[in-house]
Amino acid sequence: MSLHYLADVSKTAQRRPAPVPARLDGLQLDAMFILDWLETGWRAVRAQPLLWLGTFLACAAFAVACKHLPLLRPMIVLIAPLVVGGLMIAQERVRIGRPARVGDIVAAVAHHYYALLAIGLSSAALIVIGYVLSAIVVDASVLKSFVTSGAHHLSISYGGPGLRGTIATLVALPIFTVALAAAWFAPALVVLRDSAPLDAMAASLHGTIRNWRTTLIYVVAVADAVLLAHQVPLLASSLVLLAPMLLTIYGGYRDLFAAPASTLKQ
Repeated sequence: MSLHYLADVSKTAQRRPAPVPARLDGLQLDAMFILDWLETGWRAVRAQPLLWLGTFLACAAFAVACKHLPLLRPMIVLIAPLVVGGLMIAQERVRIGRPARVGDIVAAVAHHYYALLAIGLSSAALIVIGYVLSAIVVDASVLKSFVTSGAHHLSISYGGPGLRGTIATLVALPIFTVALAAAWFAPALVVLRDSAPLDAMAASLHGTIRNWRTTLIYVVAVADAVLLAHQVPLLASSLVLLAPMLLTIYGGYRDLFAAPASTLKQ
């Protein structure tokens, strides 16, 4: 083999830009960055409106199905990482000017299927812990009902009408928040940076804690939806919250984990 050939290859490799590493510690940003994330998401919607409309309609249909078939409700935490992972791929491709087809997105999600499933299972485990703790604290008979009546009582929602429902929500909220925070940016880190599932969840949790002001906006919105479920149907409030949540994840991922150091909050 010619040494000149190896030298030429080395020069070519040096000219090729290295991929930007993910900042798994996360940056600390101003809470108002959420408006920029919404704008980033909206640009992706305008670039591929049919993809996003189809995703929202599918989510709405699944939400309606969960309302009438409670057995489907635990599937939410398993399906959510797959949906978010697909949207992250779509937005990344839009950003680089190469919009992905549905087949490309499905293939990329399938490639990371087990990692995304692991994120969903880990989140589900945390939610079950929150559910059981809230049941134990509020009323032991609730836990007995859960055990004797079957898994369909696990509905990924806490509380209900009255003081006891409010107390149950407040007890479970911290654990539910941890589960949501750990899963928030994890799909993006898995599909775009090939991070391991637990590493991605740890990074997502750390990033959301560092940006607690922004996280608090989401927590308050979700908590209000649950606490007001007896006045405003939880299905309706969930669908209203779904759009801004999905639109802001990619922008948050870019700013927290892939942005230059100049975006650090002073």
